[in-house]
Amino acid sequence: MAGSRRKSQSSIEYLSIVALTFVIIVPTTYLFYTYSQESTDEISDSQLTKIGRNIMDTSESVYYSGLNSKAVIDFNLPDSVQSATIVEGRELVFNISTHFGISEIVFFSAINLTTDGTNCIAKVCSLPELWTGGRKKLKIEAINPSSVRINST
Repeated sequence: MAGSRRKSQSSIEYLSIVALTFVIIVPTTYLFYTYSQESTDEISDSQLTKIGRNIMDTSESVYYSGLNSKAVIDFNLPDSVQSATIVEGRELVFNISTHFGISEIVFFSAINLTTDGTNCIAKVCSLPELWTGGRKKLKIEAINPSSVRINST
């Protein structure tokens, strides 16, 4: 009888240690996973903000340089980008996927932005070359006294 009590006591102690370990490991793993997801979203957001500002600044620079001015910008687009559009010639809109859902990052322009016209419906022009992540090159050129065209190279 004394031998079985010792075996059952050691089994209970072993189960207590395993349970305590799970109580510590599971919440810690969840916290690290959540922090990792939030960090990934923040990194993508800051990269896209930098890219959008660069596109806007380059567009304005090309516009103010005069007709037929051109510039090519090279950047690495985050994989979280779902779509990119130009709305009413004044807004560059990126839709990105986050762990909260789909978010929009919008950049406003003081000048008129356009594309080649084949991907425009009403006053919304899509930029399908910016719908996937990876290395991208955009050509920005002043096409007339009132517009700048954004195309892939």
